[in-house]
Parts: sequence; C-alpha cells; structure tokens
Amino acid sequence: MLSPHLNQFATPGFVPENLAIILSYLTILVLFPLDIITGSRVSFHVLYVFPLTLIALHCGRNGFVIGAVILSISVQILALLTFTDELLPIKIYSFFVIVFSNITFALIANYARTNILEAERLSSTDPLTRLSNRRAMEIAIHNETIRQKRYGGFFSLVVIDLDGFKAVNDTMGHQEGDRALGLMAAILLEHTRQSDTAFRIGGDEFVILMPNTTVEDCDRLCQGLCKTVASRMSEESFAITASIGYTTIYHSPAFTKDILITADKAMYKAKTSGKGRVVRGYC
Repeated sequence: MLSPHLNQFATPGFVPENLAIILSYLTILVLFPLDIITGSRVSFHVLYVFPLTLIALHCGRNGFVIGAVILSISVQILALLTFTDELLPIKIYSFFVIVFSNITFALIANYARTNILEAERLSSTDPLTRLSNRRAMEIAIHNETIRQKRYGGFFSLVVIDLDGFKAVNDTMGHQEGDRALGLMAAILLEHTRQSDTAFRIGGDEFVILMPNTTVEDCDRLCQGLCKTVASRMSEESFAITASIGYTTIYHSPAFTKDILITADKAMYKAKTSGKGRVVRGYC
C-alpha cells in the first residue's frame, strides 16, 4: 500500500516546486527549536535530511537547494553550540557529521532528480531527430482530448509522410536518409508555432498536434509546410515531398485513437491521389 505513494513522492514534479521550497525551509526552522529544547540527549540531526531530500528532489532552482543546505547546517551547528554537556571532541565529530550528511543527502537527491528527468526525456524523445516520439504523442493527444472535453474548444492533428524517402535510402545510403530526416525535423521546428508539438512516430512519418487551431488555420499551415518541405528538400538534392493529412476536432470521439486514424487515412489519400499535397480527414 505504501509503495505507490513512495514512488509518486520520489518522482520529480509530484510535489509542486514552490510547495517543496516552503515545506523544506519551514520544516528546518521547526526542527531547530525542538533540537535546542531536547538537548544532546535526543538528536534531531537525522530528521534534517528529509526536508533537504524534499527540496533537492522537487526543486530545479539550485539557489534554493543550496540555501536550504546552508540553513540546515547553520541551525544544527547553532543547536550544537548550545549543548554544554558535550565534550569538545564530540562536538567536533558532530560538526563534521552534520556537514557531511546534509551535503551528501542533498547531492544524492539532486542527482536522482537529474537522472529521473533525463530518463523520462529519453523515453519520450526520438534519438535521431530529437523530436518527441510516439509514446509522447499518445500522451499529448490524450491530454488534449481531456482538456477539450472539460473546457471546450478545438484542436487539429496533422500526419505527414515523406514521399520518395525510401528511394533516398536505397540510392544515396542510410546516412543521407538520416540527414533528410534531420532536415525534416528542422523544418517542422521552424514552421510550427510555439504552441504546436511535432513528433516522429516511426520511419519517415511525422505528426503535429496543434491546439486551438481551426480547419482554415490548419489547412493554411499544412499547405505552407507542404511547399516548404518540397523546396528545402530540393535545395539539399533530395527528391522528397510531403503527403499531409489532417483532421480538426471540435468534438472528441469516444476513442482517442480514432483521431490519429482519421488523419492517417487522410494522409494516405494524399499519397494515392498524387503525393505532395494536403487532404483533410473528417472524424
């Protein structure tokens, strides 16, 4: 029963950053007077690692993490100086234990945060193009449909397939094919808006999620993208164009996968009707 909750707590971002900062600093300040009141007979030193772990795991602003470590060490040393019944060698030993344990736990939690976030990024990123991958796309579409059902509005989904890409791989080699995919990723990043998200979902197939985008706006963006792909690919000596299918969702279907299927069918219609063109799908 406890394990799922611990897993959630150990996930960076589960605790909002500002809340982690407030709770961490507040806990340190609460522990300080308790440490003094109980004296050397009951040591609270070990408890300080919990607020430090909290802030180092859930806060990305290093200044606040360092500040919490400095505050924690400072109040523990002040408490240590008030203990008149401890011998000097014990106090020196305790001083080094306090400094070492506080810094070590904060560093371990911070490294854990960095590694977890990097693992999440890699699991949702296509290694060749650095675009988001299929897994990230499915999550994004799901979240967008939830947002629409709750707040209304509309969004568009675009599926793009590169015409002639297989021929490039066969005649020019996979290295040139990878370069063409990299160029396509660059084109998508340059010619989509900040609110849009581009994905590579496999091979030479790409997807763009466009929140708050009407049919007219989506069609205009897709037509411009289709021309840009043909032009930029030609400049790099690639005989590649883009077949694009899209659908605009005003009322989300019962199954999220139907949105991608609709845009995908529209893309195949664009390919079979001449390639290098844009077709709308109706969901």
